[in-house]
Amino acid sequence: MRDNLFPPPWLVNAKDALISPSARQVHELCNRAVWRSLAVVARIGAVALALTWPAVAAAIALSWARRNGAAIRALTGKSATRQFAEMVSLATRYRILPKYYYAFELYLDSHRARAGDYLLRYETKQIAYRLLRPKVQTPGTPIKNKVGFARFCREHDLAAAPLIAAFHAGTRLPDIGDGRLPEGDLFLKPAMGKGGSGAERWNWRGKGHYHSTQGLELSGDALLERVAGLSRKKDYLVQPAFSNHAAFLDLSVGALCTVRLLTCENENGGHEATNASFRMAMNPKSAVDNFHAGGIAASVDLATGALGPASDLGYGPSFVWHDRHPLTGVPIAGRVLPYWDEVIALAIRAHDAFSEWMVIGWDIAILDDGPRLIEGNKGADVDIIQRTARAPMGDGRFGILLAHHLERVVR
Repeated sequence: MRDNLFPPPWLVNAKDALISPSARQVHELCNRAVWRSLAVVARIGAVALALTWPAVAAAIALSWARRNGAAIRALTGKSATRQFAEMVSLATRYRILPKYYYAFELYLDSHRARAGDYLLRYETKQIAYRLLRPKVQTPGTPIKNKVGFARFCREHDLAAAPLIAAFHAGTRLPDIGDGRLPEGDLFLKPAMGKGGSGAERWNWRGKGHYHSTQGLELSGDALLERVAGLSRKKDYLVQPAFSNHAAFLDLSVGALCTVRLLTCENENGGHEATNASFRMAMNPKSAVDNFHAGGIAASVDLATGALGPASDLGYGPSFVWHDRHPLTGVPIAGRVLPYWDEVIALAIRAHDAFSEWMVIGWDIAILDDGPRLIEGNKGADVDIIQRTARAPMGDGRFGILLAHHLERVVR
């Protein structure tokens, strides 16, 4: 169930009246599943770690208090000593790592009162999603492999980023593309990558040349040789580099802005959208807008497509919410994304096609002619949603559905 036992599972699940029923159910079922998965020796180790966890958490909290204590004191008047005590209390009581004390603004009393309703990254990615993983994946429905994903979307008439070329072990796959690169901007990425790692954007400069955001310029043939070389370590693909819709082109500093939209199977077997965030790059040299790659993100109102203020991961030592883009100066908060109904409809239709997965996090670009699927993520991150919404997910629709599916699987 776990890649590690950090933080350790609870020895006893405390009944806390402040935790919503759905969040409590998720916590309890995940905790129970971990204990059931452990062999005898591993259980002894987990017990030992659970007993020493308050001391371990205190050591971790101390370094975070030193890093961010002064900044939060300036914001709230709360001393670093009190921040430290609250971090240790949250880690012991709810298994919330000290870094999330700052990311989820739990130094604010109103936020800390709902601490038990936050869903944690290790809890979802390492436990819940693994429990809900399909026992047998339907042949031909690859969601992780980006080459297979693009092919599947084309076959099922889902608007998605097309493939220009794909490479394996230094060799170009013959059944993709016509052997030439188009005269337009290109995007390179690993076929099995995540978090934007290894991605490159190459802008068309004319006369057969492409210029990367890192400053390198290559001819089309040389660029293909570069991709072939990269593919000797892991498969690579080439796709068009899209441009944002004109309505929010000013929110981009080069990289494509994308919506992270979560969809989940509901109680009736259909699929529905539960949460969304909008991601923007902060570095003109970056090829991606990913939150964990230094970008910022804003919450998206599911009903209207309106953006809230934007922020980074929130780990400090600077704690700022941006109503305007820090680099371009244009408004973020209050902007309404175009084609919003179409974005949600596309995600739901895509989840219908990938129906064996209970939860999918979709990366969707909004272009002048409508939305496009960039990729689907079977291990959807909850940090970006809870950070940008400034609220937990455990007591909302996502938490209710997650609890519903875990109850069926675990019990």
